[in-house]
Amino acid sequence: MIPSRDAASPTQAYTILDIRTPEASVNKSRAPQEEKKTTGPTGERSKVNLDAPPSPPPSTHPSMEDAFNSADLIDTILDSLDQPPSHKTIPTFVLYDKLGLQLFDQITYLDEYYLTNAERAILENHADSLAEKVRNNSIIIELGAGSLRKTELILKAIEKKKKNVIYYALDLDQHELEKSLSSLGGQFNHVQLVGLLGTYEQGIPWLSQHYTNTGTPKTVLYLGSSIGNESRQESAVFLRRIQRTCLEPGDLCVIGFDRRNDPSLVSKAYDDSEGVTRRFIMNGLDHINTILGQSLFKQEDFDYDSRYQSHHGRHVAHYRANKDLVLDYVRKNDNHQQVKNRSLSIPVMKGELIHVEHSYKYSLEEITHILNGAELDMVEQWMDPQHQYRLVLTECRPFHFERDNQGTLATFFPFDYQHDLATVQQEHLDCTTCDTGNTLEQMQQVEANSAGSLINITGSSHWPLAVPSMHEWDQLWTSWDVVTQIMLDHKTMLFERPIDLRHPFIFYLGHIPAFLDIMLSRHQADQELSSLEHQQPPSFASSLTEPASFADIFERGIDPDMDDPTQCNPHSEVPVENQDWPSVESILQYQQRVRHRLRKLLLHWDAEGYKNTNDSLGWMVPSRQRAARVVWLCFEHEAMHLETLLYMLMQSPNIKPPSVVAPSWCDAQQTQQHPFNILSQAPMITFHDTASVTLGHDDIEADDGKKTSATVEFGWDNEHPKRNVSVSAFEIQSRPVTNGEYWQFLKEQGNPSSLWPASWAPAAAASTNEASNPKVKTCFGLCDFSVAVDWPAQVSYVQADAYAQAKKMRLPTEEEWMLFRTTMETKVPIKDHDKPATGRDIANIGFASWTPMALKNDHIHVVGDVWEWTSSVWQAHPGFSSSLLYPGYSADFFDGKHHVVLGGSWATHPRIAERHSFRNWYQAAYPYVFSGFRLCRSL
Repeated sequence: MIPSRDAASPTQAYTILDIRTPEASVNKSRAPQEEKKTTGPTGERSKVNLDAPPSPPPSTHPSMEDAFNSADLIDTILDSLDQPPSHKTIPTFVLYDKLGLQLFDQITYLDEYYLTNAERAILENHADSLAEKVRNNSIIIELGAGSLRKTELILKAIEKKKKNVIYYALDLDQHELEKSLSSLGGQFNHVQLVGLLGTYEQGIPWLSQHYTNTGTPKTVLYLGSSIGNESRQESAVFLRRIQRTCLEPGDLCVIGFDRRNDPSLVSKAYDDSEGVTRRFIMNGLDHINTILGQSLFKQEDFDYDSRYQSHHGRHVAHYRANKDLVLDYVRKNDNHQQVKNRSLSIPVMKGELIHVEHSYKYSLEEITHILNGAELDMVEQWMDPQHQYRLVLTECRPFHFERDNQGTLATFFPFDYQHDLATVQQEHLDCTTCDTGNTLEQMQQVEANSAGSLINITGSSHWPLAVPSMHEWDQLWTSWDVVTQIMLDHKTMLFERPIDLRHPFIFYLGHIPAFLDIMLSRHQADQELSSLEHQQPPSFASSLTEPASFADIFERGIDPDMDDPTQCNPHSEVPVENQDWPSVESILQYQQRVRHRLRKLLLHWDAEGYKNTNDSLGWMVPSRQRAARVVWLCFEHEAMHLETLLYMLMQSPNIKPPSVVAPSWCDAQQTQQHPFNILSQAPMITFHDTASVTLGHDDIEADDGKKTSATVEFGWDNEHPKRNVSVSAFEIQSRPVTNGEYWQFLKEQGNPSSLWPASWAPAAAASTNEASNPKVKTCFGLCDFSVAVDWPAQVSYVQADAYAQAKKMRLPTEEEWMLFRTTMETKVPIKDHDKPATGRDIANIGFASWTPMALKNDHIHVVGDVWEWTSSVWQAHPGFSSSLLYPGYSADFFDGKHHVVLGGSWATHPRIAERHSFRNWYQAAYPYVFSGFRLCRSL
């Protein structure tokens, strides 16, 4: 717990902790001692609730070698230089000795180096918003703190809100830490200042050891576009390591990203007219000489080679040799203990490049890919007035669904996914570091339990993509628990029926584990485990998880005909009286037993994959294909019910917010109505000619067990078979209809109740004759209409069709919508903020945001935020065959009253939303689903 601050005047005292040695880093783990009081250079006293090791004396040496193990550092430098032509490198950290740090600080004051001023401008405008998200009694740690000119704005905003925090500034040099911390002056009562003397490699374990599992909220600051100093794949690994070892649900990470700006702007930033950057780079050679203890380099023998590669989105810095030369060094310490004091001669050819630094720039799409790999979710993003830089607030949430994994892989492994070979060749450098990179195959060899593993993105070489992995199941189960145990209050809400056409909430708590248990037993999916234990395969009844009676109560839910509720699909008979339901405690215990049953099977398959070293997918033998399909089917069944439960909860006034950072609008809700503008009519995208579109995919369920295929793609019965459909010329809106547009239509129609969306709540009566703006229902409560005005309207098919008729247009058919989707996703790139070219939105699916997002007319919106209604009736298509595993899944609803719904909402699992063949359906008058619409017309 962070102690409360006295009301006395602020002090400028601080503490510096040396974390460079194991002894120092474990000091905090001792039993609590009396609170120590330490003094800063002014002699004023400050409270520090830490068992702090003594501070080392201020550094006076011009180099930074005391921050590293000298022997290891020398070997690292020499080994990176003793390479053939085009393979030579110098570690970037040699740039940051005392003089290097001072020169870099000078660089940050240059107008040409726009990054610092851009980030500072963002914080001048948004530090209050950031401070609002930082929880009281947090610790804040900044990686590579520097001069603190930008950080000061954050700390001042936190001080203004009277939030008690400890701020840790991690940096390499004590003198620079003292200089930076003392520069903050006596301005804080609520912010405690502590310097951490060490490297990232020392600071991250220190943070993990001292603050993981302590209940202390954490915020990590990673500013200055420092993330650009590594490749995108390396940056994802770095953030993933922090996420896995240091962060817990609710913790924040603030990251600065330089944008893919105009090449001339970037070039000037890294080769300024005053030559400060050149002096900074060339000083690295002098620092190497200091570390080695002999003059290996002469600055006059090399030039600073500065280039921006726009295709890769990175600036690269090299030393270019001015002449042929030999670097001679007498090695005094050989790690391999082979030859003591041997001479080392390293030839360097004229024109040869020695890589020292790169700085990657980021599009918004690349940022989402980096965060996807790190399993962090974006909460907010802010840009400077010139749109040159992004500051991104991310959150470690209780669960994360990986999104756009194929795009993420292309970002991480550009040389595996290279398409524009001509442009790549133009930017080719004779430098292996720049012209090659890690491959997907190499990353798949990293142990899955390693903190730096990206197996959540790369997949495992011994696990087929068609089958949800144990990691995916764990994330899905956590999401289910967040919704059913945090957002659903068990004391008051279990027997609520906010939608009369659905069972009470308690049914769904039992339905999900019961369905999984029934499917595993009915299809003997895990019978091989019995064989391993030398047992006879059990019968269906005996293989059910106890209590077996739950299978009768919870097997199948209801979907009655809205016109005649007495007509309903086959379903379980459930208790009528509340007291007759099983206790929620017994249901949750049952759930855990069923999950354990599946976990045993998946872990067995995983072990089989490791055993089959010659054929890593050898466990996917024909005899297991039916069991693998059952596992897949139950996964998507639970994912769909997760969304069902959410739209049910949205209709309850008692819904609790999820355990994630709330959107900023929650902090600023007002009682009065705010003015808003409604988007002008959406642009139309025209398909001039008759075209053919592919619907569905080939997945013959009856072939399970007859053949082996590692590339199998499981799907529901209505997705098979693949078929080509002709589409006549038409045009379609570039985005769905918004709340604002639908509200305008509703008022024009006289505001009839039949057209009122279930996703809205009436506002209190206004003081004028004008109709009061509605509120929009969300997981976080009712949202002001001025905030949600540009969100997609969520309505029934009947309401969408009424809107379309009023506009003298119609809803698209399934094949029209699919032609639009496939065309846009293959031919139109993701649009960054201010690029003039037309581009598409990044899909808001899989809880990227816990609400819909605002639409724009200069973006093409393809998938996400809401499902989309089509005019196509839900019915059997040529080649349709009912599922053998789940016969009534589709066929029970071929009644002419359901319509095809496509795409996916903010709450749809990416496995579903990203699969083009997936088809959903709802009754035309059903108003509760997260579904919107866009307009279309024939040509």
